[in-house]
Amino acid sequence: MKQPIASFAIAMLALLTLGCGAAGVLETNGAPRWACPSPTPKPWGTAGPVKTVITHTRPITEGGDWEEPIFYAQWEQEYPDAGGPPFPSPTPYARVGASYTLGQRVEVGPLHVAVSAEAGPVINGRPGIPDGTRQLFFITLTWVNRATTAIPINYADRVRLRAVKTPSGAIVSDSTWAYSHTAREIAGNGELPLAIPPGTSTVRVPLLAPIGQPETVDVIFIGNPAAQYAFPTTTPAPDLTVLPATPTIVPSPTPAGNAQLQDLDPQFITVQWTATTWTPPGGQPCGDAGALTDWGNDGNSAWGESVLVGGPPPPPGANRLVQVALAQVGKPYVWGAKGPNTFDCSGLAAWSYAQIGIGIPAGSRSQFAGMADVARSVIQPGDLIFFSIEGTSRIDHVGLLADVNADGAWDLVHAANPELGVRVDYNVFGSAYYQARIRGFRTAR
Repeated sequence: MKQPIASFAIAMLALLTLGCGAAGVLETNGAPRWACPSPTPKPWGTAGPVKTVITHTRPITEGGDWEEPIFYAQWEQEYPDAGGPPFPSPTPYARVGASYTLGQRVEVGPLHVAVSAEAGPVINGRPGIPDGTRQLFFITLTWVNRATTAIPINYADRVRLRAVKTPSGAIVSDSTWAYSHTAREIAGNGELPLAIPPGTSTVRVPLLAPIGQPETVDVIFIGNPAAQYAFPTTTPAPDLTVLPATPTIVPSPTPAGNAQLQDLDPQFITVQWTATTWTPPGGQPCGDAGALTDWGNDGNSAWGESVLVGGPPPPPGANRLVQVALAQVGKPYVWGAKGPNTFDCSGLAAWSYAQIGIGIPAGSRSQFAGMADVARSVIQPGDLIFFSIEGTSRIDHVGLLADVNADGAWDLVHAANPELGVRVDYNVFGSAYYQARIRGFRTAR
């Protein structure tokens, strides 16, 4: 199932809307992350079973024949049919990034939040709303606030139904489908709370959107590495383990150039849940919502490893270039940044190619001018697609092509903008926004 991503125009509208929010509203001091506590990696090395035994021959005077046990490598246990180490090789039972699936429970320090969405009744007989054009939806957020103080939140600003799948199967996206007094009145709800209290709480957010099924939900945090929270000395619930310190969001140096893209204060972190299913490559589906187990820093409780893959898993048989690019999903956009922790659009392309030993020009215009032209009819995964977002002939954006869902539709992996970071836009040729702005394709093949 496809996960729509907001366009640049929508992103900037959301940025302007959110810019009025008060500092401290839904702040986080850590990167979003998810962990599946159910599967346990298969033991490997000397901690695992013996793969085979090699008998070495030597004279009796030197001790006689001896047997050497050969143990499994980690990848051999997790990926027995791969024929070699996959990329990346650690067991991917953990994810750091901004893209998740509905139902997954994600840590965005000091909070854990599980998000679900459901469609309600179609609206008829309501003044100002044409009959049969709008539907009531409900977004349910189950919070676990591990801090000892309440965390302010304005649900109208911080929660969005980003995309809906219409009855015809089309996916429509907008940044304005949010909590409103009209939706509250139709749903018969009371006012939503203004803070997330310590402990576990659940909030059901009503909103209005076009008729269909909920596809994607955004929850928008403000990243503040300096935010500090007091925690209780005991574990807040029997099934939760207090996590070690989360990775902090390090402020980036001020780059030169486009002043609009330099404005990273405040830094919005849009965490997205989509109606899809994620299965760990080489593993089993997670039987738990996740996010509440230790990261394995304690050798006595190690269960898996944090890996770079923060977005969707690469499609079966994806080349290494596509795998590298997808592994960056969720990382921040910084104008002029060339990786590995932050990127701009051309920086992501150049850095990804560099990881497989291919050098390409720096800068989207230089890449467009200096790389080999390729026709749309023969593009392949990893080829670059160029845009004029401003709608002129001037090249101002670039991304990598991939068939992420292995469904035959070309998807766009790119460093989008400061609000959205590195992410995937699905079915780029089917997007009314992007299709009109495509200016060509280039390859390093």
